[in-house]
Amino acid sequence: MLEPEEGKYDFSELDKVVKKLSDANFDIVIGTSTAAMPAWMFKKYPDVARIDYQGRRHVFGQQYNFCPNSKNYQRLAGNLVEELAKHYQNNPNIVVWHVNNEYGGNCYCENCQHEFRKWLKDKYQTLDALNKAWNMNVWSHTIYDWNEIVVPNELGDAWGPEGSETIVAGLSIDYLRFQSESLQNLFKMEKQIIKKHDSETPVTTNFHSLPNKMIDYQKWAKDQDIISYDSYPTYDAPTYKPAFLYDLMRSLKHQPFMLMESAPSQVNWQYSPLRDLDKWRQPNCRPWWLMVQIPFNSFN
Repeated sequence: MLEPEEGKYDFSELDKVVKKLSDANFDIVIGTSTAAMPAWMFKKYPDVARIDYQGRRHVFGQQYNFCPNSKNYQRLAGNLVEELAKHYQNNPNIVVWHVNNEYGGNCYCENCQHEFRKWLKDKYQTLDALNKAWNMNVWSHTIYDWNEIVVPNELGDAWGPEGSETIVAGLSIDYLRFQSESLQNLFKMEKQIIKKHDSETPVTTNFHSLPNKMIDYQKWAKDQDIISYDSYPTYDAPTYKPAFLYDLMRSLKHQPFMLMESAPSQVNWQYSPLRDLDKWRQPNCRPWWLMVQIPFNSFN
C-alpha cells in the first residue's frame, strides 16, 4: 500500500488514519512496514526472500520472510523508511517509531553464507582457532579453507528444532549469533534513518510474546530507546510463564517496558489445548491481563 511499485510512494490512506488520530489528540505509534514485503519485490528481486532451515526458498506471503543480508532488501527497506520519516517528521502526535515487527525468521541463503564466513573470519582470525573452538576433528569436519564453511541447516549437520540438535554445536550457535546480529544491523539501519529526520521521538521494535531464542535480547536492548513487548497469554498458561517474560523485559534496560501488542480475543495463529474455549474471551479478562503486567513495570 505504501509503495505499490518501486520508488513510487503513496501515503494517502495512512495520512487519513494519522489525521483522524491527530485531530482527536491520540498518541500515535507509527510502524515502518518493513516486516512484510510487497509482491513486486519478490518478483523483481528473488534474493530478498529467505531460505529456511529446511533449505527452501520462500515465496510471496507471510512476515519475517526477508533475507537480512540481501543488499536489495536493505536498500529498499532503507528507501521506504527514509520517505516515511521525512513525511511524518513534524507530527507532534507521533510518540514512538516502531521498526519492522517481531524480528525473526533466520535465513540460510548464499548471501548469508557469504557474510557468515566473513563474520567467522573476523571472530576467529585463523582456521586453527575455529577448528579448535568447534572441535572439528569429529567426523572429518576439519575446515581447511574459509569457503568450505556451509550454513548449518537440515541439508547438512542439523536436524530437529532450529539450532537445537546438531553435530557441530559451535557452528549452530555461532550461526544463530550471526543471524541475530544481521537482523540487529537492519534495526540499527532503520533507526539511524529515522533519527536523521526525528531525533527526539523514541525508536523501538517489539520483542516476541514468547522468548525468541533466535534473538539476543540483552544485546539488542542497548539499541532500543524503550523496550516494547507483545503479550498474548492463554487461559491454560501457567502464571509463572508470563511473569517470567515480564521480568525479562523489565530487566533488559532496568526500566518500565511498553506493551506494544495484545488481543481482546482469540487470534488465528495461536495454538492452545483450550482453543475452543479460548475463542471468545470474557468481557472482563482484557483489563485483568493488562493489570497483571503493571506490577512487573509495564506501561500500557
